[in-house]
Amino acid sequence: MTDRLLYPLLFLFFSQLLSSRAHAQRDTSHYRTVPVPAHLRPIERAVGSSALGSVYYYGGKRLTSPHSLEVPFFELNDPMVNRHYRNYRTWTTVSRLTAVVPLLYVFTRNTSARLNSREYWAIYFGSLGASLGFTIIGNTQVNKAVMRYNQMLRQSRLGVSAVPTPLGGTAVGIGYSGSF
Repeated sequence: MTDRLLYPLLFLFFSQLLSSRAHAQRDTSHYRTVPVPAHLRPIERAVGSSALGSVYYYGGKRLTSPHSLEVPFFELNDPMVNRHYRNYRTWTTVSRLTAVVPLLYVFTRNTSARLNSREYWAIYFGSLGASLGFTIIGNTQVNKAVMRYNQMLRQSRLGVSAVPTPLGGTAVGIGYSGSF
């Protein structure tokens, strides 16, 4: 009878130990050892944006593409944000290369085989579907980077500033910014 109770209790004990240890390590990844630069602004995603493409606003100005987010992402210098953004660039490149496959097929086949070939249309629509899928995967990566970036900006900040005044003195200020 004791063996029947001992093994499940040991299993529960070690599973709780492992899960609490993993949870503690995961929570500390949200804290930075260096402060977030004060000049960075949150990135807003426009209403109506989809997985095929999003419109972003930084500091109230509309960005032309997600590639414009590179500067604030790298100024934040967060490893998770940078990883998601690099994944976005990789998937976008793969999507563009996949879109070239039908063109390569046209150049490598002779004209009569190309005009009557069902192969071409299979390659064309397959390439179109794969390119669309890779674009969606890339856009989800950049959306994850934006969410992490904004999460890092919401963390509490404490700052001290010393600014020279026109009369020759120095104005000292202390500031705290936090969110609820």
